[in-house]
Amino acid sequence: MNTRPSSRAARPARRRVATGTAAAILGMTMALGGALASPATAADAASATGIILGVGANETQRTVSWYTAEDSAQQVQLVPTARLANGEFPADAAVFDASGSANIATSGGFNRHATLTGLQEHTAYSYRVGTAGSWSPTYSFKTQDFEGDYDFLFYGDPQIGSSGDTTKDQAGWEDTVNVSLAANPDAELLVSGGDQVESANNESQWNAFLAPGKLKQYPWAATIGNHDVGGKAYEQHLYTPNTDRSAPYYSNGNPSSNTSGGDYWYIYKDTLFIDLNSNSYATSQGGGGDAAHLSYVNDIINKHGSEAKWK
Repeated sequence: MNTRPSSRAARPARRRVATGTAAAILGMTMALGGALASPATAADAASATGIILGVGANETQRTVSWYTAEDSAQQVQLVPTARLANGEFPADAAVFDASGSANIATSGGFNRHATLTGLQEHTAYSYRVGTAGSWSPTYSFKTQDFEGDYDFLFYGDPQIGSSGDTTKDQAGWEDTVNVSLAANPDAELLVSGGDQVESANNESQWNAFLAPGKLKQYPWAATIGNHDVGGKAYEQHLYTPNTDRSAPYYSNGNPSSNTSGGDYWYIYKDTLFIDLNSNSYATSQGGGGDAAHLSYVNDIINKHGSEAKWK
């Protein structure tokens, strides 16, 4: 679906650059290739896995999430692609420190995430994660207009592993992502309807879900499905902005348990997206139920609704 330009009512000034009318459509952005040509060592491959680009709080941000085998300080280096010299990052490349923690026992290792800020419109960027001397390969993404209409693709139930053959599911998922992007070269977001995997804590399924190279180039706006909620892997792999991880937004009312949860929101151009963990719907299970989500939606719209035309 497409939205067309329309006149907009006057509203309070926003801190974001965007001022145009947004669009909601099934489509997608810039067809870039996979990793850029840069040397990758065995240490690179071992230090950072499961890299995925995520949506940020607004169009000037992106998030990056990944796993590491060791508990070390991690960073993201970011630079406009035009400033790469023979694939090398300049000394003054922007650096963003990562946060994270130890993974659940079933997966081992550590999860990391960083938020890239200060992005400019109409710019191709290159990034890599890791530490000095042990960087991942270099990946790329591109920003477009920070105002006006835009396209996005909506994906429902990749649910890797549901067929009983994870390898086959991975191949089909990679084909789906590649074909959808080839058919919709102008989309800017990949919006998830949930159920990334069949079994919440199955890392082989998560690795297969994260396999498409395009997931390192287009921001994935994640949603928790009922197949994702039963473990921490969802939270470990998919960092989301403006997330409220308090007890009412967990189905069992316990954020520290081995489950995922939380509600979050972001603004992209002139659209306020509010993403709910609808698995927390029954107060009898310990969570806040529907009333908690309704309160959350009302609160976010009251606080941020004036910053966007569409909700």
